Amino acid sequence: MCGFFGAVGEFNFYKAKKALNSLLHRGKDSQAIYLSTNLFLGHNRLYILNSSAPTIGFKNKKAVVLNGEIYNYLKFHPTTDTLAIPLAFPNLKALDGMFAFALLEGDYLYLVKDIFGKKPLYYFFKENLFLFASEIKAIERYLGTLEFDPQSLNSYLSFGSIPNSNTFYKGVKKLLGGEVLKLNLKTLKSEVFKFDSFKEIKGSFSSSVEEILKRSVKKRLQGDFEVAVLLSGGVDSSLLSALVKQEQGKVSTFSIGYPQKRYSELSFSKEVANHLKSNHYEIIFNKEQFLENLEEIVLHFDEPIGDSATIPLFYLLKKVKESGFKVVLSGEGADELFLGYRQYFEIQDIYKARELRYKNWLRNYFKKHFSPNREWELYKRAFSDEEIFRGSCEVFSDLQKSIFLKSKVNDSLEEIEEILLEAKSKDLWRFFTLVDLRIRLEHLYLKKLDMVSMAVGVEARTPFLDKELLERVIDDPQRALAPKTILKEVAKKYIPLTIIQRKKKGFSYPFMEWLKDSDFPAKMVKINSEIGVFKEDSLQFLIQSAKRNRFSRHFWLVFSFLIWFEKKFL
Repeated sequence: MCGFFGAVGEFNFYKAKKALNSLLHRGKDSQAIYLSTNLFLGHNRLYILNSSAPTIGFKNKKAVVLNGEIYNYLKFHPTTDTLAIPLAFPNLKALDGMFAFALLEGDYLYLVKDIFGKKPLYYFFKENLFLFASEIKAIERYLGTLEFDPQSLNSYLSFGSIPNSNTFYKGVKKLLGGEVLKLNLKTLKSEVFKFDSFKEIKGSFSSSVEEILKRSVKKRLQGDFEVAVLLSGGVDSSLLSALVKQEQGKVSTFSIGYPQKRYSELSFSKEVANHLKSNHYEIIFNKEQFLENLEEIVLHFDEPIGDSATIPLFYLLKKVKESGFKVVLSGEGADELFLGYRQYFEIQDIYKARELRYKNWLRNYFKKHFSPNREWELYKRAFSDEEIFRGSCEVFSDLQKSIFLKSKVNDSLEEIEEILLEAKSKDLWRFFTLVDLRIRLEHLYLKKLDMVSMAVGVEARTPFLDKELLERVIDDPQRALAPKTILKEVAKKYIPLTIIQRKKKGFSYPFMEWLKDSDFPAKMVKINSEIGVFKEDSLQFLIQSAKRNRFSRHFWLVFSFLIWFEKKFL
């Protein structure tokens, strides 16, 4: 894990150095700068593997800066993953890892991201200057200021993130998973193209799921430090913990809980920890810590926080770092690959409603009888032959946005058109997984995981998001029998049956209980009165509904946006 900043064209060295220093939290172990005519490459390194490895790699007149890890680097270079990149190029599909990197080769600069889009890479072009960085704050530090893009709010309210190349800032774009940006250093002309796509993923049954998971975990244990696991007490993190224990001979696990027992799952994580005899850390997160860390993380994030779980995760990773760990494994991706959300099965049933021969009456009825509930929106789409599934993290429907926003509402389908095209399949289960890998994971969960882990200087790795594992399960009919059928079968060998059979509980904690008695609801109204984004009566309705535990996800997105906007632009 590292952070880099680059400038091409007529740049100012001192501004570029300050921009690079704004990313020191991503890697404080060493810093290096490469300079040539009209080119600045800067890199901050977090040392995980081979302390003598170069911060900026040079090989055969090529220079490279890397954020992430190349797990199969030994295939190309005997000592370091950074130098593996120029040796593998241009065969990018041969690289196995989580990465965003910039590679200088002759008169061209290449910006590249892995197929899952695990690591961030932003860029900005204006006149005779091209900037790129691991975080937007470095681009902002160089330019001095950035302008808010109001169109971004439409996407954010729909999905909790912006699931395309746009950001909340005018002119700042992001590279997407599996993409390459090729920049001509002389003309500053660029083109973006895919080098790897989910559309090309073919089912493969050459290995068992268990064998692939073991390999996936093993390669993510590489490095010079012990690897810990974030343990929630569910099947995913429990199985990861067991596989790490088997491979390392020991395992350290971290779990978070709350003073309100009905939210806490510490009893389940403790059961797993006792079963594995892990070195177990239990962290309690309370209201005071929530409010304190909320303030800190809002200042750190470049864009609004689309997931309320960000705050306790930030606090937990602080404790991981304080306990001496630099690397953790996390369970992101298991629900998407193994159909762990009940919502997939519910929506699959709703798709059947499109086949009704006599649905005109129902289509007209739903158009005339509006309901703010999610189910109404899904059935309306079914009877109107619209695309029903737009990601399991969808929050505001277009009609709901029209109730809340004062500005024009964009069709959410326009925001994810390319994602739906890439994922399109006659098999709904495959479609669900590939859509969520892009929208829910790449643009929300992986972004969240990178930002909070890098904020405290911890590398987070995600073994379930492995290309070989995706190829193995994507066309397996066993996936559709019930949520996580395949994974639970593997888990029976490693973790207690009580953990496997317990009812899945979505992540929740009492943030609304903590917020409703604070001054934040009044603050939301005040901020909105200054910027005039949301209709006043609709905002009051949302605040009062959230206090009664209704529309809490909708509330979080509005709350997060308003407090972020105040910090950034007011």
